[in-house]
Amino acid sequence: MKKLALTITLTFLTLSSLAATTQSNTSNFDIRVPVKNWLKELNDGFRVGIAQGSLETNLRVRDTGLDNSNNEGSNTKIQLHLGHEEIRTKSFGHSIYATYQDVSIDNNIYDADLRNMRIAANATYGLTPQAYVYGGLNYGKWFGSGVIEDNIDAGIGHQLGIGVKLHKKINLEAEYLTLINEGRYQKRNLDLTARGILIKLNTPFSFNI
Repeated sequence: MKKLALTITLTFLTLSSLAATTQSNTSNFDIRVPVKNWLKELNDGFRVGIAQGSLETNLRVRDTGLDNSNNEGSNTKIQLHLGHEEIRTKSFGHSIYATYQDVSIDNNIYDADLRNMRIAANATYGLTPQAYVYGGLNYGKWFGSGVIEDNIDAGIGHQLGIGVKLHKKINLEAEYLTLINEGRYQKRNLDLTARGILIKLNTPFSFNI
């Protein structure tokens, strides 16, 4: 009988100790800790940047018996981009950017300077710890001119580039960009293509919660 009472007492004390430990661990758990750790990992890849360059734009009008093209030179007044990238040496990574680009047309037939807003996604490959290449697709739309904005649809283009890490805070990139958009105006097919080279500067940024 004494053995049974002793066993019951020990069992009760063990269960009480376990419950107290579980309660203590639960009360010490803070959901912000794993979230902060996750954001800390993400912070290493966030980038913000600017770019300058020139684009050759071509507006092609097609109809029955008509095929007319007009070429215009243009300069990027300002380009701002924001995104996230992961570049691995001797391995594939990725990058994704949202971009706002303000374009000044040399001989403007569009009645206004144009703005392009797009999302670009790339595969990246690190050649060395300092140099890398990338390439991918973009999806964007033109704004600014009534004729272009109302009649040219969003379209898919592409980009290829090479980058160099000049400093842990600065990446320099040279990018060959192609933007391809189609639409219709007065029953005529429109093709708007822009091609050119951009020089880009990217720098890391981070945030905390």
